[in-house]
Amino acid sequence: MAVLDDVPGLKAEVIVDGRPLREYDDDEETSSKAVTKYVEAQSGAEFAIRSVFSAPFPLQYGVEMKVSVDGDIYRRTYKCPDELYREGGHNQKGISYQEDGNWVRRYYRFTALSIVEEVEDASEISGLQRDLTTKGNITLKYRYITNMHPADRMPRTAKHGLSALGAIPEKAMKGDARSHQATLSEPRAAGRVTQKFTYDVVDDEPFATVHFKYRSLAALKALRIINDEGVDAIPPEERPEDELSPAELREALRRREAASVSIKQEGEVNRQTKREHGTELQDDDEVTVIETRSRKRPRVDQEVIVLD
Repeated sequence: MAVLDDVPGLKAEVIVDGRPLREYDDDEETSSKAVTKYVEAQSGAEFAIRSVFSAPFPLQYGVEMKVSVDGDIYRRTYKCPDELYREGGHNQKGISYQEDGNWVRRYYRFTALSIVEEVEDASEISGLQRDLTTKGNITLKYRYITNMHPADRMPRTAKHGLSALGAIPEKAMKGDARSHQATLSEPRAAGRVTQKFTYDVVDDEPFATVHFKYRSLAALKALRIINDEGVDAIPPEERPEDELSPAELREALRRREAASVSIKQEGEVNRQTKREHGTELQDDDEVTVIETRSRKRPRVDQEVIVLD
């Protein structure tokens, strides 16, 4: 989770399937009011940006949350003080609008860049390079607000945004490690957008800014953000469950079940071997299991993993 020293009680996350993506530090200089993190993008995965407020975050004012994805226009949500500590936080999932009288939403998703050897019109390269600079970035800005009042009109919403880039020649990349762009899903039914509010901004400057840079696993390794000998090399069943993606959780569960079956089969073989040698098995006979893993890990309380 992205947290800031000067703003205790606030954290920001990029989530997929309801779980936060693992974050990696950026080498760029940060400040007490701004932080930058890398996250891994998986092609086709829908994502949301979550802001969570908890004590000791102050409740003197409301908060305006502005999100920009890939340089798209900032989309704002705002919460009054008594809404800030809501369990589960506040998610920004995409864009909502009315279509044929019904509210629909198009969700954010990661889409791999289409990189080719060359394009027919080389004159497009400079324009593509300029467009690429906005891709792979998510920015959140937070400001304190006060004097919130319902407005007389509903909020204006945009139907479009996040135009996808077409084929990108390798020459345009020039060693750039960007691997993905954000696009929007097909429209799906959504709840009614709440009424628009007006408010006053306490200070024009954000009290907190969070930047996320999303890249593929290969790109993160190429940038040396992830080390091949680092945490990503640890098998999923040996990592804390709250750090695993849904796919990694399923793999961890599969491996544990396979290990359980293997232990059971080994026990049956041992019992059969003893019978063949004329040894009676008593209730207090034990099966010795040799642990082959050399990696040490702390003991954790067992819990049931529920996969949606």
